[in-house]
Amino acid sequence: MLAWLNHYFFGYLFIEMTGFSPERFLNMCSVHDIELWKVINSGHSYQLFMSVQGFRKVKPLVRKTKVRLKILKKFGLPFFLHRNKKRKLYAAGFASFFLILYSLSLFIWDIEFDGNRMYTYDTLIKFCESEEIRYGMRKSKIDCDVLEESFRSKFPEITWVSARVSGTRLLVKIKENEVLSEIPVKDETPCDIVAEKNGVITSMIVRSGVPMVAIGDTVEQGQVLVSGVLPIIGDSEEVVNTHYVRSDGDITARTEYHLTRQMPLFRKIDVETGKIRKGYYMKAFRFSFLLIRPRPEGTSWKQTMEEEQLHLFQNFYLPIYVGKLTGKEYISYERPYTEEEKKQLAEDMNKRYKKNLLEKGVQILENHVKILDNESLCQVAIDFVTEEPVGRREALKIQRTEEPEETNHSNERN
Repeated sequence: MLAWLNHYFFGYLFIEMTGFSPERFLNMCSVHDIELWKVINSGHSYQLFMSVQGFRKVKPLVRKTKVRLKILKKFGLPFFLHRNKKRKLYAAGFASFFLILYSLSLFIWDIEFDGNRMYTYDTLIKFCESEEIRYGMRKSKIDCDVLEESFRSKFPEITWVSARVSGTRLLVKIKENEVLSEIPVKDETPCDIVAEKNGVITSMIVRSGVPMVAIGDTVEQGQVLVSGVLPIIGDSEEVVNTHYVRSDGDITARTEYHLTRQMPLFRKIDVETGKIRKGYYMKAFRFSFLLIRPRPEGTSWKQTMEEEQLHLFQNFYLPIYVGKLTGKEYISYERPYTEEEKKQLAEDMNKRYKKNLLEKGVQILENHVKILDNESLCQVAIDFVTEEPVGRREALKIQRTEEPEETNHSNERN
């Protein structure tokens, strides 16, 4: 691409070569670093391309090798300007084109982030917008050092940031810290451990607090499993004081899940007819344009689009997007689900719920799926027998008795 632009900018020639020893001429051009390309031997002559600078250097070589060069056609910017020097509108349009390119090069038309895993692209873009960094802004208004410092201040997990402007792009490279930036403060607030749901206790390890249930007990949601209230018993076996602690322990229970979901009786089927509509899409700044045949009235189409942002070089992006539209006609109809499809749909539901339970750390002991079908209704009943942690902390309401204030009567005067 760069070689073609260089040839076009300085001009190049299409030449026919005849003479006594054309092979010697080609070898001497190679020795003197004169660029030739697309050399074709037509039998009685050679046809090739040569730059204007190279053509000016080959006169001594032409005399030595006794060949004859004939210019068949001229290409490139110098010859284009010479041919159209009297056409002012062409000249004005050509100058305007480069003026527009120069104007566009003063703005940012693409923002790219590299190395972000913890933070999504949308999150980082929204932060840039809050810092007045957005598409279409002037490059001169971007202070990369300030932007880097803002990223480090806003996102503690980002340990290193490098921002730079290249062409019409803002490139931000990020390195995230995978280790916790600070050790969390241990919470010592007094609390109980209560049951999150109904179940039968299967294991219980208490590290702090008073156990209120035992293995094999049936518990209900909200019931206290481990109390954070430690009574202090005196010699006369009466409570003389109360100490409050933060209950801690691992408690698991056998639990059950019963889910019932309704299934549709009919399935919608989309069948493509084979008819295709193709078109193009263009967007520049906030303006967009569609070029596609209108769809016939009363028909249904599925439309897809492939979009690409135009750029001249690797980092010279333009605010212009082009896309290719493809529309496929389809017709829809409904039919009852087959028994196999009902089983597959029920199994898909079961897998989805099963996955959610496993992600929460629930151990599945038993799993049953039933399809309850009649003429007017179809339901899927899913039953799970599981074992899972059931304890959650609940803050204690500490009641303190206020002691009466002592008054000093020694300084009172009658």
